[in-house]
Amino acid sequence: MPITNPTFSESWYRVAQLRPRLRSTVQTRRQHFRGRVWHIVQDPANNSFFRLHPAAYRFVAMLDGRRTVADSWRACNATMGDEALTQSEAVSVLGQMYSSNLIQAELPPDAEGLFRRHRKRRGRQVRTWLTNFLFLRIPLFDPDRLLGGLDAAVGWLFSPVGLVLWLLVVGTGVYFAASAWGELAGQTRRLLQADRLASYLPALYAAMVLTKIVHELSHGVACKRFGRQSRGGGEVHAMGIMLLVFAPVPYVDASSAWALRGKLHRCVVGAAGMLAELALAAVGAVTWVWTAGSAEPWQQVLHATAFNVMLISSVSTIVFNANFLLRFDGYYILSDLLEIPNLAERSRQYVTYLVKRWAFGVRGALNPAQTGERVWLLTYGLASTAFKLYISVAILLMLGERYFEIGLAIGVVMAFTWLVLPLGRFLRYLVSDQELARTRLRAFAATAVVVLPTLGAVILPDAADHWHIEGTVEPIRLAYVHAGADGFIQTALPDDSPVVIGGEENAAGTMLIEATNRQLAQDANDLDIAREIMVFRRRIAQLESIGDRSNLALVQILDAGLASIDTQRRLIRQELTGLNVRAPIRGRWICPESESLKGRYVKKGKAIGKIADLAELKITAECPHRLAGMLLAEAKSTAEIRLSDRSKMVLTGTWEVRPAGGGDKKSERSGAASPGSEQAAPEEKTFELVVTPQDDRSSFLLPGQRVTIRFDLPRRPLLAQWWRSFRQLAQRRLGL
Repeated sequence: MPITNPTFSESWYRVAQLRPRLRSTVQTRRQHFRGRVWHIVQDPANNSFFRLHPAAYRFVAMLDGRRTVADSWRACNATMGDEALTQSEAVSVLGQMYSSNLIQAELPPDAEGLFRRHRKRRGRQVRTWLTNFLFLRIPLFDPDRLLGGLDAAVGWLFSPVGLVLWLLVVGTGVYFAASAWGELAGQTRRLLQADRLASYLPALYAAMVLTKIVHELSHGVACKRFGRQSRGGGEVHAMGIMLLVFAPVPYVDASSAWALRGKLHRCVVGAAGMLAELALAAVGAVTWVWTAGSAEPWQQVLHATAFNVMLISSVSTIVFNANFLLRFDGYYILSDLLEIPNLAERSRQYVTYLVKRWAFGVRGALNPAQTGERVWLLTYGLASTAFKLYISVAILLMLGERYFEIGLAIGVVMAFTWLVLPLGRFLRYLVSDQELARTRLRAFAATAVVVLPTLGAVILPDAADHWHIEGTVEPIRLAYVHAGADGFIQTALPDDSPVVIGGEENAAGTMLIEATNRQLAQDANDLDIAREIMVFRRRIAQLESIGDRSNLALVQILDAGLASIDTQRRLIRQELTGLNVRAPIRGRWICPESESLKGRYVKKGKAIGKIADLAELKITAECPHRLAGMLLAEAKSTAEIRLSDRSKMVLTGTWEVRPAGGGDKKSERSGAASPGSEQAAPEEKTFELVVTPQDDRSSFLLPGQRVTIRFDLPRRPLLAQWWRSFRQLAQRRLGL
């Protein structure tokens, strides 16, 4: 019980002579939360729930329509002593239950005004509906009879036998999915590619609707099952469509699970949908593996459907339903496990209480936290608010990319409901709320202490402006070595050996690969013999043409044959020369498989290794369009280079921006070697950033090493930097 509330209330006279009573349709059930007995008051007519601690329940239970509020309060004080409600708490309980339509009474005008603040609950519900318009719910029909039939048929699954069966099904699905994990991951990556995802969306949406129907019916059946077992609660009277970011999916209102006495039952109701989806994913995995490679059309359709069901069931369950920061299944399970009903709303109220009590000095502020709840409420309140803001902005950007007008309209509504309205309510609270009558000056001062320095830090001073980007160290001169001809490798230079080119230590260049091809050698020998025979025949024909001019035609034919043989001999000798590959540039020979190359047959053009000149290195990175323009317009000519394994070491270098795929001016090319960078530039990259180290300590850089490049931009206020980032985000994501 909060001790900050006074025993007596100045508004008590307005309600003391009222004779309220609980409505005839109200039901009550006992539950245990954190070792204390609480009473859940429920009106099945409007599905309203209200939780009362023992002192509040004793007070409410005595309101039978004959006793006055004052008589009931005095009787509670006589029997409960210090544990009884104060007058302020009694007024609060009456007002909240009245606004929830759980009690009825004839209110005089002055009491009607007293309870007016509790009627604001209706307004809050409307505001909640508006702020959650991305997750609107539209009820369509009462599924009670349908769920009753399903409970009779499959309700036994929510039992120990059903749990064992579920474990067997899911375990089998995990085994099949793990056995084909490589193919599964590859197909998932192909499906999620932007150019393919649009064509798959109808099939994925159909699979999502199917799984969500099973998901929601599982919630309803579990709620119905445990409600019958406990002989109370578990009614499900609303099923309809939820517009999940304007995509219709089914939903079932199983909020009556709050009336179930057992915490385990409430947790199972919350997890029933996820359990069903994981079972569907397991069945989909088994079906997908069994129908793989089938030529039958119906099995191919079944194969694709099983993959979609498996993907949707597993991803949606893990990412959304199990996420306790969103008000889906994971949230309600966490609320039950922590035994903190209405966790999200009470977290918000607790954060508000901390501000009022410790920042504004409101001593009479009501603390909604019970013993052991403070840390949970504070942590959840901050974490859920941050995550909801993140996910809402992500959804807004996603809609803006595809439907700009809709995204813009939603952004305006979100800005109004999340920024303008809360700011207006806060300013009105500061200026005119009676709660701050004695501490208004302190509230203004506390607000100013937080707001003014924050605005000053954001708007006034010029802050350092940097831009960081990760790059990869690469040699400026890099040559890929390929086999020059088909053959069997006889010798290969060991990995990491130094190599030289002609004109240095070895006039012909270091031998990298020596290979043999008996067929080529035999063909060359046969051509040599054929040429000698043809030369001999030509000499005879030429001698005979002295006496008989008709032999001149034969000489010309033999000359043509000799030219053809010479061409073939030249080509074969080029092939034979290609069997022995020499270094086209100097540097280090990189061939990790050199020891296993001996005796291996390689085809012409097969990549064998590469040569890197480590004397000259560069750093390359993908350069987005927005960064390229900003660097060219504002950045200094030098950049800082920081090594990931030596964070305190700072190198310097000069930079330039090149068109992507422009090539390197210093790359060397040779018949058996093809140069280029170690990482080919992707086609979607617009520019390439190249940084050349200018520091004596550049020897610490190694090829393949990841480094961070920092560019210094002109100093400017933080607000200007954030505005620039927002404009770049809008240009990049919305195409403005």
